[in-house]
Amino acid sequence: MLEISGLCVGYGGHEVLSGVELSVHPGEVAALLGLNGSGKSTLLRAAMGLMPVTAGRVMLWGEDMTALSARKRAQCCAYVPQRSRVSDGLTALEVVLMGANARMPLLGAYTAAQHEQAQACLEQMGAEELALCRMGALSEGQKQLVVFARALMQKPRAYLLDEPDGALDWPHRFAMMRRVRELAAYGCLALVVLHDPALALNLCDRVLILQEGRVTKTLDLQKADDAHIEEAMRALYGEVSLVRGRDGLALLPDGGP
Repeated sequence: MLEISGLCVGYGGHEVLSGVELSVHPGEVAALLGLNGSGKSTLLRAAMGLMPVTAGRVMLWGEDMTALSARKRAQCCAYVPQRSRVSDGLTALEVVLMGANARMPLLGAYTAAQHEQAQACLEQMGAEELALCRMGALSEGQKQLVVFARALMQKPRAYLLDEPDGALDWPHRFAMMRRVRELAAYGCLALVVLHDPALALNLCDRVLILQEGRVTKTLDLQKADDAHIEEAMRALYGEVSLVRGRDGLALLPDGGP
């Protein structure tokens, strides 16, 4: 279980997160929605121990994430940022293999079985043909598929995903989120920052709304009716309407088509 309590983060004399409280349970996919600058990326980076916190704690499976080594954090949790900083000279397969590093001896060599696993992770993302391509030759969307495949290679029990769909085309967005749902079915948990409310409303179990550095609303999508969902979306996005169609929920601006 992921438990974040009283989390405060600030830099440059400015407080970005102020007493954030949230939890994500095993088997659950929780979406984090918020406007630009609300602190969504900061929250994930702080939870992953990648930046200092001024107060509060982050507990994952009963361990304090801020007290763990980078190696130990990588064993229990995979983090996918908005943009990859992987060297352009590496091949996609080499990047995916890096997901095994946290569980290998230092200076150990990758085994044939690990090469097969890395190739399988690329295949799960529909990116097997990219295996021998250099990262510098890939589009941003292709890079995101490779980085997510690397997260699969880590075999963690938790995923922190910062707009994993941001650079992807429409079919790959849904394919990635469906893969996250499959992982949750095996007992993993995921906290996913999304900009597309349709993905959150149709493919997640709960929606957490971040405003002014706090989680102001939590929607259990198995229990909330359309009126409560629309009310929460309006609190975040303004005058919008919820539409329930044959293929799920959609959010439209009032006065739109």
